[in-house]
Amino acid sequence: MLALALSLLNLYLQRRDRRPRLKIRVRYEYRVGDPTSQHDREDGALPRIHYDSQEGLYLRLGDFLREYDLAYPSGTPLVRFSLSNEGERDIYLSNIWLTLQAGKGLFRERLVLNPVEDRIISPELAGATSNLLHFESNGGRTVELIPGGSAGYKLELVRLANTLKQEGYTGNTHITLEAADRIGNTYRARFEVNTDLWAYPKE
Repeated sequence: MLALALSLLNLYLQRRDRRPRLKIRVRYEYRVGDPTSQHDREDGALPRIHYDSQEGLYLRLGDFLREYDLAYPSGTPLVRFSLSNEGERDIYLSNIWLTLQAGKGLFRERLVLNPVEDRIISPELAGATSNLLHFESNGGRTVELIPGGSAGYKLELVRLANTLKQEGYTGNTHITLEAADRIGNTYRARFEVNTDLWAYPKE
């Protein structure tokens, strides 16, 4: 019986290891986009800071700007996503969405943030334009991630916060990044955008 149990356990572990495994990491970043700054001329790297939370990034921003003698906003606050294949099989991503839950209790509705039109609407109305793969200018093509491979995506916090605010969301809003592969698996990572920190009136 023990040998049978061990055999079944090994079979389960082997099958689990062969399943697609996508890990999504989220971090917040502020990167200076001025290529003429003294720091860039010296070592070729754009000064930047990053943090695991938007609050941590915001609190460190003042010291960072003073360190490089910068006037805000001379750079861009971003939320960055790293999608890495940590399994043994290739993963073919077909869709990446930003989703929100509207309403309460049993009447919650799944909505998507459309980065092309800066709107929050139903997935049916958004169509292909809500797919971040399309937004990232690769024409919506499937992205292949080999074992150990990764892909990165970034969105401007100010733009996200402005969209949320104009759609009636205020304060800290929970958003989910959903990535789907072409065989039907969905991978999720939740992050937050605070309109009190990042929303600015459009000129």
